[in-house]
Amino acid sequence: MYYYGRGSDMWNMGVVPFNAALPTGRIGLALSNDGGLSFARFKGPLPQGALFDPSDDPTSFDCVHIAVGDVFFNASLNQWLLYYFGGGLDEMPLVGFPDRLCKGVLLQPGLAISDDGIHFHHREGPILTVGDAGCWDQNGVSWPRVLQPSNPHSDQWIMSYHTRESGGMNNFGFFSAGIAVSADGKVWEKKGKVLSCGEPGTWDEGGVSVRHIVRYNGKYLMFYEGSNYKFDFSIGLATSDDGLSWVKDLECGPEPGGPVLKARKGEDVWDNVVVGTPYVIVLPDGSLRMYYLGVGKKEGDMATQQGIGLATSIGTDFRTWRRVCE
Repeated sequence: MYYYGRGSDMWNMGVVPFNAALPTGRIGLALSNDGGLSFARFKGPLPQGALFDPSDDPTSFDCVHIAVGDVFFNASLNQWLLYYFGGGLDEMPLVGFPDRLCKGVLLQPGLAISDDGIHFHHREGPILTVGDAGCWDQNGVSWPRVLQPSNPHSDQWIMSYHTRESGGMNNFGFFSAGIAVSADGKVWEKKGKVLSCGEPGTWDEGGVSVRHIVRYNGKYLMFYEGSNYKFDFSIGLATSDDGLSWVKDLECGPEPGGPVLKARKGEDVWDNVVVGTPYVIVLPDGSLRMYYLGVGKKEGDMATQQGIGLATSIGTDFRTWRRVCE
């Protein structure tokens, strides 16, 4: 499991994070000996055990902070590919706060390559740039999630990403997701915005942010993080026949898209504030496993804590989930 984290109140280049709750910064690795049910941190080759760090070049798009999007071994290339995103020293206003200029806000994806999955010796990017002024993704291209071809001789690579658009309730902004395609996983072409916020008052009225796509029984499933303007974050579902055109699922919950997994508000548990950032694996028996970010504050805690949780589908029913790690 590749993950991202931050060990101090400062990013690289001496930059103070514009959002104290955002855990981006460096990339690490954890390993499991029980089939992915529990993990232990792996001590990487970089200081404090990290695996991959922001660039030391102050002109680079990723010199302030980074986070992992997707990592996998590509057999045809005989290489590990790490798709990540990062922010640099360019200053730009936060969406919803036009007078607050911050560094590290402009997020764009990069690609790093490794022979062993541990030492990433080559990096390039941004491999997808922000849109021109006035475009829906002019504010950033973040959290790249990549789906490799099922048939390398005919299928295309698919990347999903999201941005925070200007506008929304009280001009606070909203999230939208887009798709890009590639023939080789390195050169990408944007196909446009594919999913955005629900109707006012719905569970995902604030938009669609971090998401993950899997192929399943001839269809494509997108599990996505949705939010409202009460700062409730949950995980929903959209479906597609081709991976390019998407609709929110109407069978998985009371509203379009669900949600299929919610924070356990009112309970004294570790994920009672937020759930999001889903990553889904299809198991050999047809069931699915979802790793997700949880935020919570248990009785006696001085502040909220973040962690990674696990839920599984009820058999092959990808609309119904139960937590494995309580």
